[in-house]
Amino acid sequence: MLGSVGHSKQSSADYNWSGRKRGRAEFSLFQYTLGGRGQLRVGNKDYAVTPSSAMLLHFPDSNQYWLPSDSQEWDFLYICLHGREVSRLWRNIEHSLGPITTLAPTSSSVQCAAKIVCAALSNKIKDAFSASALAYELMMALSVDSGQSHLNTQPQPVLEQVRHYAEQHLAKPLSVAELAQQAGMSRYHFTRLFSAHTGLPPAAWLSEQRIKEAARLLRITTIPLKEIAARCGFPNANYLSRVFRKHTGIPPAAYRRSGA
Repeated sequence: MLGSVGHSKQSSADYNWSGRKRGRAEFSLFQYTLGGRGQLRVGNKDYAVTPSSAMLLHFPDSNQYWLPSDSQEWDFLYICLHGREVSRLWRNIEHSLGPITTLAPTSSSVQCAAKIVCAALSNKIKDAFSASALAYELMMALSVDSGQSHLNTQPQPVLEQVRHYAEQHLAKPLSVAELAQQAGMSRYHFTRLFSAHTGLPPAAWLSEQRIKEAARLLRITTIPLKEIAARCGFPNANYLSRVFRKHTGIPPAAYRRSGA
């Protein structure tokens, strides 16, 4: 799925993002420089981000990017992406291209990114299905440009069955061992394949699904938090509140009032 999308020209020294201070939710960033210059630090290594450079970053992680004091402006397109399929493919692409790479304006990735930004700015992305299709198109373009087009993008049927089983039984105290049993695998083998397939370990994926279902119920119903907790597999409303706030940054009641 697409997250934030846009075109930005930064000229303030206050422009500074840290990959450790952007929340706990996992997402990926494609940021393509059109003009000016930025600075990127990944771990202990610094990079100058110049025109035709694309940053390929994931969060949370040990990275930081900013407008350096000797640069007057940084002009770029940016696209944030999130979701299991993105997580599954992104690290392969990033491993191949690195956190920063040079892409010609005519490359499939840049052309696709420009199309997405133009569509977003002209309000032509009308629904989640269109946003998801565009996100997937960008991932495939990056796969081609990174030489990773051979990656298997088809989910393994047995893992899809397990995912469906878990999504239908979130109210139960599901364990990784039970999911492995549903897949007919050892816990170790199941965890390895599931993590590679979804980009998350099984326990973290389960927690993510429970939070998403809780958020959905908060948006579309008025049922008490205690009942939402029971439906989503949390032992009580207080525990749900703590986990929900940890993942989203706001408590459930505030999320419901916001109409987000």
